[in-house]
Amino acid sequence: MGSTTPVRAATRALAEQHGFGARASDLVLALDEVIANAREHGRPPITVSGWYAGRLVVTVTDPGGGFDFTSVVRQHPPVMLGRRGRGLWIVRQVTDHVDVEVTPDGTTVRVELTHEPQIGA
Repeated sequence: MGSTTPVRAATRALAEQHGFGARASDLVLALDEVIANAREHGRPPITVSGWYAGRLVVTVTDPGGGFDFTSVVRQHPPVMLGRRGRGLWIVRQVTDHVDVEVTPDGTTVRVELTHEPQIGA
């Protein structure tokens, strides 16, 4: 994957088109964090997909071996002054749902925004 500028612009446009304009920057921030993780921990090619089906969904997939998601999921903030561990925490703070699927074919991180986040995603 080269520049993320077109992907960011397309994601922002998708969010705005489906009524998430006020949260478009949050979604782009989440996307940046997930792509950074895929670049650091996965391997090319990195594929980004987005669609709307009652909720806005963006996935980032790479053919890397993945990681143990349960080892990085925390409901509390990362260690203050720690050097790592903020990316997925930030993603969870600015989106309504985050899921990581690791298969023999690679890793997919799925983030979602809903119009009614209090009901969960």
